[in-house]
Amino acid sequence: MQTKGKSPDAGYRRLWRDWLSEYRGLIFASFGLMIITAIASAAYAKIIQVIITAYETADTTVIYWGPVSVVLIAVSKGVSMYFQQVASNTALFRFEARLKKAMYSSLIHADLFRLQGETPAALAARFSADSDLLRSSVQALMAAVSSVMIIIAAIAVMLSIDWQITLILLVIFSLAVAPVNSISSKIRKISKGTQEQLSGMNSDIVEGLSSIGMARTYQLEDHLNVTASETFNTIKFLRIRDMKWKGRLSPLVEILSGAAVAALLFAVSWGIARGTMTVADFMGLLTGVGVLSQPARLLGTTFASAAKGRVALDRIFPILDAKNEIVDKDDAVALDRIKGQVQFEGVEFVYPNGFAALKSLTLNVPAGSKVALVGRSGAGKSTVFNLIPRLFDPTSGRVLIDGTDLRDISIESLRRQIAVVSQDAVMLSGTVLENIGFGRLDASDTEIEAAAVSAAADGFIRQLPEGYGTAVSYAGSHFSGGEKQRLSIARAILRDAPILLLDEPTSALDAESESAIKTALDKLAKGRTTFIIAHRLSTILDADMIVVMDKGSVVEAGTHKELLANAGLYADLYRLQFAHV
Repeated sequence: MQTKGKSPDAGYRRLWRDWLSEYRGLIFASFGLMIITAIASAAYAKIIQVIITAYETADTTVIYWGPVSVVLIAVSKGVSMYFQQVASNTALFRFEARLKKAMYSSLIHADLFRLQGETPAALAARFSADSDLLRSSVQALMAAVSSVMIIIAAIAVMLSIDWQITLILLVIFSLAVAPVNSISSKIRKISKGTQEQLSGMNSDIVEGLSSIGMARTYQLEDHLNVTASETFNTIKFLRIRDMKWKGRLSPLVEILSGAAVAALLFAVSWGIARGTMTVADFMGLLTGVGVLSQPARLLGTTFASAAKGRVALDRIFPILDAKNEIVDKDDAVALDRIKGQVQFEGVEFVYPNGFAALKSLTLNVPAGSKVALVGRSGAGKSTVFNLIPRLFDPTSGRVLIDGTDLRDISIESLRRQIAVVSQDAVMLSGTVLENIGFGRLDASDTEIEAAAVSAAADGFIRQLPEGYGTAVSYAGSHFSGGEKQRLSIARAILRDAPILLLDEPTSALDAESESAIKTALDKLAKGRTTFIIAHRLSTILDADMIVVMDKGSVVEAGTHKELLANAGLYADLYRLQFAHV
């Protein structure tokens, strides 16, 4: 959003100060070459006047120097234009790459709250549609600088030929200023809507394609088509409106150019009749009008491009400017290997939408113990998990590891103490070897393969076409659920962290896969402080402590036998699951 009270060009001034000024050498070189281009362009008007004057005075040498002069001007203009485009585009492509890197870095280090308000597809659109639009807008502005230089040089030459007629022509062209500004304002509003709709379109496409199996089973193809078609139609409508408004610029400049030529013909005819002007002057001025027309047309479209660039800036700068709340204190301590005691002291947590996920949570988990969190959906289990690696900070209360408040520990050293195995095993682009190796980036290939053996993953990995070097497709889609879980467990084994978070790691597996995965998890959990979220109570019967949560509070805690004897919520959940067994 544009800050109230700031001028529309404040974003471009900041863009220059913080981003483009780093490439000032290339940009100023580009401007220098633009000056050469402008002088060469304007020189056409003067050389035409001089050549025709030579013909009128029967200077026969003109047949030699005239064509040579024109060729030299053309070569000068062509060479300067080429190197100017190389310099400016090199600067812009470097700027665009740096901008995208900064945007991506800001997002991957962002607090989760910042990422939850927008879909990944919509955020991804910022890297394509918005950044590309901004680069194109800056490119158009640089072209506009070149156009202004050509116009200034052409006007200077025309003034030297006949200043009175030149001033009349300038008055005619100045009539375009007000309508161009009005059209640019309209285009900016349309562009803002278009960029928002493009983000929505990306979300619709990703959502539809990622759920295509379910959609076909439930015969939702028509629904997906209708939803996406509405977005496509809105974009079509906005782009047609954009085209119509931009289309008004060309005829406006064309009409004014025609009016300028008509005025020139009238003034020249009058001047020739009175003997105050020559045909050479007329041809020089006419050539000058021709030189002016093209950059004038380009300036018209530049206003539209600049308006679109402001929209892109309004969507890009918030990503770069957002401040994280989960940051290290200046005196944060770095942890070495911890024992793994975890304590929650009066922890409350409220989401930005006002939902109270945790209420006065107090819990003491001894180092090396196995703790299961159970309860209905929405009880607060996942929030507890997110607090341990400090993805969130408590609204009030404290979370401690080995007696130290998490907020007093450096984030990097804290998360180094934690490994995660979730229900949806995450696979990143790279090879199988690299995906396991993400658990500890300095691990050797031998250590990675040993972790795979411990996770019972080595067997199926070696049967892959390239073994450990097999490339992982998008989200690991060519692996089964059990295979992805074994890779995820291998990653956790390799990390060798004292705290282990298991988020329903076997809930989506068949009985055979579950048995193999559970064996691997039991080995992994041995000697570590292990937190397990589980809806299938059969998987946590051997937990040292089962914590039963409801509506953000701990309602009971104990072993499986103790909780059954209490005949509380846990016993009710247990009976519901095993009533028909």
